[in-house]
Amino acid sequence: MLTQLLIKNLAIIEELELPFYGGLTVLSGETGAGKSIVVDAVSLVLGARADKSLIRSGEDKAYVEAMFSIEQNAAVKQLLYEQGFEYNESVVLSREIYQSGRNVCRINGTMVTLQVLKDIASNLMEIHGQHEHQALMAEVNHIKFLDAMGEPTHQELLLSVLELSEECNAKREELQKLINTQSLRAERLEILTKQQTEIENAKLRIGEEEELTRVKETLKNKDKIIRSLNTANEILFSSDAAAVPAFFDAMQALYTLSALDGSFEALYKRMSSIYYEAEDLQYAINDMRSEVSTEGMSLEEVEARLDTIRRLEFKYGISIEKVLSKLESIKEEINLYSSLDEEIETIWAELSKKERQYFEAAQKLSNSRIKLAKIVKNKIEDELFHLNMKAAKFFIDINTDKSRISTQGFDRVSFLIAPNVGEEAKPLSKTASGGELSRIMLAIKASAADKNMISGMVFDEIDTGISGETAKVVAEKMWDIAAYRQVIAVTHLQQIATMASKQIIVKKRELSGRTLTTAYYMTDEERINEIARMLGETKIESGSAKAHAKLMLKEASDYRKKHANKFD
Repeated sequence: MLTQLLIKNLAIIEELELPFYGGLTVLSGETGAGKSIVVDAVSLVLGARADKSLIRSGEDKAYVEAMFSIEQNAAVKQLLYEQGFEYNESVVLSREIYQSGRNVCRINGTMVTLQVLKDIASNLMEIHGQHEHQALMAEVNHIKFLDAMGEPTHQELLLSVLELSEECNAKREELQKLINTQSLRAERLEILTKQQTEIENAKLRIGEEEELTRVKETLKNKDKIIRSLNTANEILFSSDAAAVPAFFDAMQALYTLSALDGSFEALYKRMSSIYYEAEDLQYAINDMRSEVSTEGMSLEEVEARLDTIRRLEFKYGISIEKVLSKLESIKEEINLYSSLDEEIETIWAELSKKERQYFEAAQKLSNSRIKLAKIVKNKIEDELFHLNMKAAKFFIDINTDKSRISTQGFDRVSFLIAPNVGEEAKPLSKTASGGELSRIMLAIKASAADKNMISGMVFDEIDTGISGETAKVVAEKMWDIAAYRQVIAVTHLQQIATMASKQIIVKKRELSGRTLTTAYYMTDEERINEIARMLGETKIESGSAKAHAKLMLKEASDYRKKHANKFD
């Protein structure tokens, strides 16, 4: 439950720190005093949308901090453990919002994302206000109200249907993509097959382009190369003064000398090396001359082949390697199309299996809702009876449509009410007044009081349209809810204010040209005066007003003692 709230620079609150206790705590005060700002502050630490217009005029940022006792909140302890937070028996949530639009969330002083803050806060406290009345008017929300009152087994069915519906939808999307692909298959296969044939027929080899480029240059200079090789061959071997025969004669002469005197041995070896190298050079020149003379391709053929290679490179890649890689991807895509029918058949089978599982789970959920609706109907009618709607008949209409797959299953749920004897049951939006909606909402909350594990609840002026004896009954019902959890209520009704175990007065005052809001717990005497004001007395000194206030406080105290809760 909420134990401490600190607010800084929020709207007309400069700084406010308030402790909170168990049971029913009421905030009262004149209209515009700032009661709703306290609720806004709690909303912020619970993860509500941060609006920089809430920042106090002239300030750069607003800050809200709330401490919650989690001594008996196993769900929050588990979440904190999973998120790696250290904790004892309390947790502190805080939120800073800046004029720049930036906002900072912290848990126990550690910065966290807004989603993490929401995940923790959603198990600590919930706020109910006029917006929830509008949600109750919208039929689309009725299924959520009903499901929220289900047992854990019902919640497990809800989760199962949600997961299976999402899996079915995912399979349907996958199947539709394949079917769309299938419709384009013939045209695409024709294109891919032509591309495959074009590349394969080219019989490309890695390194071929470089070889052909070299051959092309050779062929372009063929005559010049042959003339030069012939000249070199003639100089070395064929002329009357050919060098190689002369090298041979010189080698033989030096051999003779080396046989006579060993000091000529080195010269002989050097000459031998020159001769044999020249002889090898002769063979190489002859081979090269023969190769150039008998080149397998003409210049025109080489240029045509290079044109083919470069056209394919321009079309499929920047090199032969890229073109061949493209060929592999084309083959893979062709194989994919070839197995498309089989894949579609597989996905169909998987979808059919998931749909059978979904329909089985959705049917179980629908059966559970029908049973739950009977229980909830009786509970709500009982609560409405105690909320001074004694003749009201509440109906929960469940329409089942098995032709659709929905995250909520087959059912559509509608709440109807016949407020008075002899009236036909009609949708809430067509029959319920503001006061009746307040009581219906309270009846729903009271019906689910022992199911909801959230330890704190804020009612923000949900008492619209009620007064008199009905207001007294509503007050008693709020106290009954407080038997299970901490309840904080913002109200203008004296009946609810007197029922509170503690009452906070919210006041607005001016100081140095600025408007400030203050709030504090009232003494018994101050409560009498405040109740007298809420009764409509302009002069709280009036003996009758104070006497009436005292009587109401005593009656409320007697009721609390008779229906004591765990906080009182």
